[in-house]
Amino acid sequence: MAETAVAVHAPGAGEIARKRPYIPVFVILAVVTGIELAITQPGLPEIEHSLRIIVLVILSTIKASLVIAYYMHLRYEPRWLALIPLAGLALVAVLVTALTATVAHP
Repeated sequence: MAETAVAVHAPGAGEIARKRPYIPVFVILAVVTGIELAITQPGLPEIEHSLRIIVLVILSTIKASLVIAYYMHLRYEPRWLALIPLAGLALVAVLVTALTATVAHP
């Protein structure tokens, strides 16, 4: 009976095993969502409307970045590939700025 060689890839001395922290990222996403919900509750002290919107946009950007980086595996891709979504983000920034300027000055 012949033995079959099986290749097993284990991290060598120069390599670092990559851990993909899906559970901690999920917990962070849940906490940020809880903060977003708390900000929109009517029982809290009144926060200026524009400040509330700015905070919500920042929190949603954090959440989107985490989803893109970890759940869409962009963090583990080459850097040039990670730059592709920045074009869409730049377009969104321009559109939000234009909309905000339009709404702020009727």
